[in-house]
Amino acid sequence: MLTTSAQAGNVTPDVIFGSGNPNGGWTISQSNGVEVGLRGKQRFGPVLPNSGGVYQATPGISSGTAATWNYEFSANVDWDGTSGLTLADVQVMLEIDVDPSAGVSFLGPFDVFSAWTDNAVGTNATGNGGGVIDNANLNLYNVVQNSQNLGWAPIPFDPFADGIYDFRLSVLDANGGSLAQTTAQVVVTPEPSSMVLLGIGMVGLAGYGMRRRKQRQAVA
Repeated sequence: MLTTSAQAGNVTPDVIFGSGNPNGGWTISQSNGVEVGLRGKQRFGPVLPNSGGVYQATPGISSGTAATWNYEFSANVDWDGTSGLTLADVQVMLEIDVDPSAGVSFLGPFDVFSAWTDNAVGTNATGNGGGVIDNANLNLYNVVQNSQNLGWAPIPFDPFADGIYDFRLSVLDANGGSLAQTTAQVVVTPEPSSMVLLGIGMVGLAGYGMRRRKQRQAVA
């Protein structure tokens, strides 16, 4: 059994959903010929800053109810050509943390094909952005990927609040045994620059208050 894990890695064969989405920044696990990856990404921008499977995001919305960040998953059930599996042979299960505190309260696990009808599927030969939507013929494919946003889901989620959200992606065989699993975490906090500006503002207000008190004492 081959088992490896990496941060800031590339998934196989590439990012096949959408168009022009960059590879890289995935928290990856590879075992039993199966590769699974998770990452956090700015909705209309680069992969979120990350280290050791922990991604840093900022609160707020990008449009509508969508948070500024997406979580993205990738599963390749025959990434190195040794398993011979297709997506029809397995279950790809995702668990989503809905507790914004440091605690974890997973929603799921649920099969990604039951949850979404717009997953991109492909093979090891599929190029960047070349995935197709074809849930009816999963026996033809070994790769599934998608990009989702907590703001789109009917769950208690406040995109303006700080939070810590965990994700777990697993591929199970026909008997429910685990073939591969990976986890990732998105920590939502204000930008460091915003915190610095807030600190400067608080210091400025404190200084202004001291000057006002001194002026009143001088007048008295």
